[in-house]
Amino acid sequence: MNIRKATLQDAEIIVQMVNLHAEVGQMLFRTREDVCAHIHDFMVAEIDGYVAGTCSLSFGPGTLVEIRSLAVHPGHYRQGIGTALVNECIKQATVAECDRIFVLTYAIPLFQKLGFRVIGMDQLPDKIWKDCQGCRKKDHCDETAMIRNLVQVAPSSGKDAPTAESNDTALPVS
Repeated sequence: MNIRKATLQDAEIIVQMVNLHAEVGQMLFRTREDVCAHIHDFMVAEIDGYVAGTCSLSFGPGTLVEIRSLAVHPGHYRQGIGTALVNECIKQATVAECDRIFVLTYAIPLFQKLGFRVIGMDQLPDKIWKDCQGCRKKDHCDETAMIRNLVQVAPSSGKDAPTAESNDTALPVS
């Protein structure tokens, strides 16, 4: 499997994969125009030259970043593609010196396995809700907000630095 930045040539398969999941209410629909306009945010998982999964990383207010449009082709479920894509998002967000990475998801076990924890929707800044305005579930969202801290706490005893994990810390609104 190869994880790489998406190109405009990938736009159609990204739209198809995302909208396949959107049709069953698992994510927001994306138009080809929207995907093309944000193609630099997308990455794809390729297996033998075939795009088997995709997701995007959306840099938001301050040092907060969101994983969006995580979709795997149904013929490739349970092959570690979603995990590989999320790990690449974490890596890119860390390199970009983001403090936290979050997701709105139904795949709670996947994200828990990767160090995310559930938070209340009210802990996310208002600025991230712009995409929700056109969602049919806007007034009764059933997704779960999850977050992972990326900033390391300085070690006090010379041991490996633990990841700061506080379940009651609200996100800064900028």
